Amino acid sequence: MEVNMQSIIHTCEPRQDIIQGSFNPEIFTASISQVASAYSGKGSAIDSIYTDAEAFFKEATFPTEGLRRVVRDVMGRLNGDNSKPAIHRLETAFGGGKTHTLIALTHLSHRGSDIASAAADVVEAQVLQPAGSIDVVAVACDEMPVIAPSGEKVLAYTLWGEMALKLGGESFYNDNIKEVTSAAFPGQYFLERMFEGRKVLIMLDELAQYATRYEAAHTGGGEQISAFLMALLGYARTHSGVSVVLTLASQSDAFQGQTGMLQGVLSSTLGRDVDEEEAAALAQRASQSIMSVVKRDATTTVPVRPTEISRVLARRLFTKINDTDASTTAAAYMEMYKRSGSQLPDTATRDDYSKSIVANYPFHPSFIAYLTNKLASAESFQGTRGVLRVLAMAIRTIWQKRMVIPLVHTSHLNMANPDLADELIGRTGANDLLTVLNADVGGADSSNLEMGVSVAQNLDRNNPHPQGLPLYEWTWKTVFLHSLIGRGEGLSSNIFGITFADALLEVAMPNIPPSQVEAALKAISNEAYYLRAKDGRFYAHTDPTEARIVSTIKQGLQPDDVAEQLTVVARKVVSHNSSTFQVAQDVAAPEHVPDKTGRPVLAIIRLDANKVDPTDMTTTAGNGQPRLEQNNVFMLVPETVQVAGDTWSEDRVKKSQYRKDRLNDVSRTVIAMRRLQSKPEDYGMSATKLQDSGFTAKLKERELALQTSVAQAYDTILFPGASGQVAQKSIKQAGGEGGMSVDEEIRRVLTEEGELITAEAAATQSMLLQLGQLIFGSISQTPSLEQIRNQFNQNRRWPILDNQRVLEQIIRSGVEKGQWCLYRMESSESTKPELFHSRETGGIPLDVNLSEKGWKLVSEQGAKQRGWNPEAEPAVEQVTQWVEQVMTEEPCTKVKEVIEKVQEKHGSVQNSTVLQAVDNIVQTGRVYTYEVREPSDEDNPNLIYGSSAMFHQTQEDDMLVTPATAAEKGWVQPEDTRYTKQGHGLAIALHKQLNKISSLYSRGATTEPDTLRLAYLHLPGGGKLNLDLINATSKDMKALSELFEVLADLTTVGDDSQAMIDIQNAPEDCAFLDLVKQADD
Repeated sequence: MEVNMQSIIHTCEPRQDIIQGSFNPEIFTASISQVASAYSGKGSAIDSIYTDAEAFFKEATFPTEGLRRVVRDVMGRLNGDNSKPAIHRLETAFGGGKTHTLIALTHLSHRGSDIASAAADVVEAQVLQPAGSIDVVAVACDEMPVIAPSGEKVLAYTLWGEMALKLGGESFYNDNIKEVTSAAFPGQYFLERMFEGRKVLIMLDELAQYATRYEAAHTGGGEQISAFLMALLGYARTHSGVSVVLTLASQSDAFQGQTGMLQGVLSSTLGRDVDEEEAAALAQRASQSIMSVVKRDATTTVPVRPTEISRVLARRLFTKINDTDASTTAAAYMEMYKRSGSQLPDTATRDDYSKSIVANYPFHPSFIAYLTNKLASAESFQGTRGVLRVLAMAIRTIWQKRMVIPLVHTSHLNMANPDLADELIGRTGANDLLTVLNADVGGADSSNLEMGVSVAQNLDRNNPHPQGLPLYEWTWKTVFLHSLIGRGEGLSSNIFGITFADALLEVAMPNIPPSQVEAALKAISNEAYYLRAKDGRFYAHTDPTEARIVSTIKQGLQPDDVAEQLTVVARKVVSHNSSTFQVAQDVAAPEHVPDKTGRPVLAIIRLDANKVDPTDMTTTAGNGQPRLEQNNVFMLVPETVQVAGDTWSEDRVKKSQYRKDRLNDVSRTVIAMRRLQSKPEDYGMSATKLQDSGFTAKLKERELALQTSVAQAYDTILFPGASGQVAQKSIKQAGGEGGMSVDEEIRRVLTEEGELITAEAAATQSMLLQLGQLIFGSISQTPSLEQIRNQFNQNRRWPILDNQRVLEQIIRSGVEKGQWCLYRMESSESTKPELFHSRETGGIPLDVNLSEKGWKLVSEQGAKQRGWNPEAEPAVEQVTQWVEQVMTEEPCTKVKEVIEKVQEKHGSVQNSTVLQAVDNIVQTGRVYTYEVREPSDEDNPNLIYGSSAMFHQTQEDDMLVTPATAAEKGWVQPEDTRYTKQGHGLAIALHKQLNKISSLYSRGATTEPDTLRLAYLHLPGGGKLNLDLINATSKDMKALSELFEVLADLTTVGDDSQAMIDIQNAPEDCAFLDLVKQADD
C-alpha cells in the first residue's frame, strides 16, 4: 500500500451502534405503516432515526436525484402547482429507496415548513406548507387484510375502506359501512364524499400484492381494485390538492412467500383445494390488471440510481467519510490497474473507473456490484435491507479486527462469523455449500477439521503473504460468494460464478497485485476440494473434485509410504557418479560411506537422518574401523538435518520443521495423485473425466514441485578443510532431477574454497608452487607418485583432484616449468637415476606411463645437489628467446613483468639470468629500454639501445619497448645509415686483422665506430681481456696501431670470445667496414 493511502479504519467513522454491537438489524426494516402509526399516536417499535424527522433527513438521508424530484413534484402539487404530476409510481429496483421516499413524504406532509432546515438538501422551503395542512393516507398494502370477519359473516376489507378510516376516522367509516365493506367499489361519489376538498397525500405501498390477495378472496375483486384505482387516479388528476404515490414490485417479487397464503384463502373461499399453479395464475391476472391502469397515468421514478446506491448505503452506515482520502485511494488503485491492464476487465483500466472508486468509497465498485446485481436478486434476501444487514456485520468485523485495507472488497466478508454466514447462505438457499465453506474456504467450523484449518487457510499458512494477508482465503472466498446466486441455471446464468478477470479485479489491492491473485487461483485449483473452472468461469460445486479425492487418499497414507517416496526422490538430487565424485545414497551413518575408493565420495544424507556427526563420518568407516581415505568424504546435507556442533535457534528449528512438513505434504499429494491416476474407478471417477480435467499435467507439475523442493532442501556441503577440520558451506541451486546443477554448484563452492584442483588450475605456476610445498614439505624430499596419490586421498589438509587425469597433468606441468624433476631408479644399488626427466631434458615424453611403479619426484635444487641435473638453470641464449617471445606479446612493458611472464611460462629461472638476456637484446638493438622517473618521461623517453647500452645494466623497474612500437609512438626516426653487428665470428675476423687496422685508416678508411668491443680475448697466463672503444674517430683508429699490434701478438680467440660493433653513420665505401661485413656471423 502506498504511504499516502490510509486504511478505511482511519478515514471513516461507522455508526457507534454498529461498532459497539448494540445495533439492531431491524433498524433497516422500517415500513411506512410504522412511521404513520407514530404520527397517529399509536406508537412504533422502530428506531427514532425514522420517527424523528430532523434526524431522518440529517443523518439517514442521502439526497438522490430521484428522491428530490419526487418530493419536489408531490409537495409542489399539494401546494397548488398543477404543472406537477399528480401521480407517481416508484420503481422498486434494488436500492430504489421506495420506503425511504415514502417516509420522507410522510414527514414533509405532517411537519411541513417546521422541518425546512433539516430537509434543505432534499426540497426547497417555499414549496412546503405549514404543519398539519396536509392529510396523509399511508397504506402498507402488503400488511392489509382482504377480509373482515363479522360474526357469521365474512366481509370484504377494502382499500377504499382503509382510506375512509384513515381520513374520516371510525365515525365516517361506520356511517358508510355498506360502501366500505362492499367488495365492489362504490363509485366516484364515494371519493368526493371522502376527500371533501382536502389536501391529501395518498401513498399505496405494494399495491399489486394486495390486489392479488383481494382477487383470491373475492371473485372479480381484481377488476374492482382496478376500477377503484382508475377512479382515484382520475380524481387526483383533476384536483390540485390530491397527490398519489404508488409502489409496484415486479411480478417475481410481488408474491414472494405468499403462494401458501393464497392457496389457503382460495381453498377456504371455493371450498376446494387450490394448487400453487392455480394460485399463481390468479395472482398474475390481478397484477396485470393493476399495472395496465397505473401505466396510463403514473410518472415512473427510480428514487436511487445505480451510481447513487453506494452513497445511500454509506449514509446509513457511516457518520463520517473523508472524500480526500477517497481520491488518493482511487489514484493508487488506478496505478496498479494500469500496470496489470491486460489481465483485468476493460472497465478497470479506463480513466473514468477512478470516479467510480471515489463514488463508491469506502466500498470497491465490484463489491457494490456483487451486492446489488447478484446477491440482492435472491428472492428471500429482502433487497436493500438484506444488503444493509450484511454490510453492518462486515463493517463491525473490519473495525474489531483493525483490518488495514484501503477499500471493502467482496473478499473481506467474514464468513467465519456464523451470523453473516447464515445471512448469506441461508437467504440464498445454499445450505448445501456449508461443507464447501468450512472445508475449502474458511468458516466457523473449519477449526474442527483434521488440519484445524480450511484448504485456503492452509495455503496461507504454508505460503504466507509478505504482509500477512490471507490471500488464498480471500481469493477462494470471492469465488465462493459468486457461487451462491444463479445455481439453478448454472453456467447458463450470467450471474453464476466469476470470470478470471473479474476475480482478479475483486481481490486485487495495491498491496495484492493481480499477479498474486492469479498465483493464488492456480494454487487453489490444485488443492481445493470443490472448486470448478469451466467455460471461463470459476465456481464452487458440491461434488468433490479430484483434489478432494486426492485429499482423502492422502489421509489414509502411512508414514512409511511417504518416507520411501522422499527417499526415492532424494536419490535423484545427484543420481549419477560424476568425473569428480562417486555418489553414495541414503547415508545416515559412517558405514554407509564407502572407503578406499581412490576418489572423492559425495554422501547424500537422508532427509530423515535428524542429526549427522561430520567428524565421525570422516574419521571412521563404521563398526569401529578407522577410515583410511579421510580426504575423500564429502557430505550433502539437507536443512532438515542438524549438523553436530551446530546450535539451532528457535527460528531454525521452525524452519527445519516447516521444510519437513512441506516435503511430507507434497510427497503425500504425489503418491495420492498417482494412485488416483492408476485406478480412478476405485474412487468413483472415470478415467475419461480425469483425463479431461487436465489431471496428467497437474500430476507432472506436482512431481516436478516435489523434485524441486527436495533438491532445494539440500543446502549445505561438508568437506575436509585446509585446516584439517570439517568445513561447512551453503550451496544454492534451482533444483531438478539428475543433479547436474547440484554437482556444478558443489564444484563451484569447492573451487572457490581452494579445495578442488581443476584441469585449468593444475598447470598454473601458482598452483604448482603451492603443490610443491605440500609434496616436498609433508611427504619427503623424494616422494613417489604413489605416496602423492595417497596424500590426495587421505590427508584432510590437502585439496582433491577434479578427476584422475589431473594428477598426471600436474606432474608433467611441474617438470615442464622446472618445479621438480621426475626420475626412476632401476635397482637399489643405483646411485644415479637410469631414467631422469627435467625441463632441461625437454620435459616428460608422452609415451612415459606414470602409473608404473617406481616413479618419484625431486626438486630441481635437490637434483642439482645430487648431481643429477647440473645444468638446471636454462642457458642465456634460451632465456633470450623467451624474452623476445614475451616482447612479441607485450611490445611495451616493464622489465619486472617480463621476468614474471618468463617464470610463469617456463618455471624456475633466476631473475639475473632474465636480466642478462634483456641486456643482450637491448645491446643488439632488438629492444629499447628507458627509465621512468617523472610522468613526463613517458612522453619523450631517453631510449637506450645498441652501443649506448654497452655499459648500461637494465633494472627491474625499467621499461622495454620494441623498435616498431617506439617508431609508432614517434620516439625514434628511421636510421638507414646505422650498422650494428656482433658475435663470435666478428671476434675472429677483427682479431685476425688487428695489426692491419691502422694501415687501413692510413689508406683512407673513414668508419668511426660509436662502439667497438672485443670481449673475452684469452691471455697467455689464462686471463681474459676486454677492449672497449667508444666514439672513436678515424684519427683515433690510426693512432692505436701499436696497441692493435700488441694485442694481436699477445692474445688469442677462445670459444667464448665475442665482438660487437655499432656505427651510427656508416659510410658507403670503407675498407674497414667491408672487413667487418665479411666476417662470419
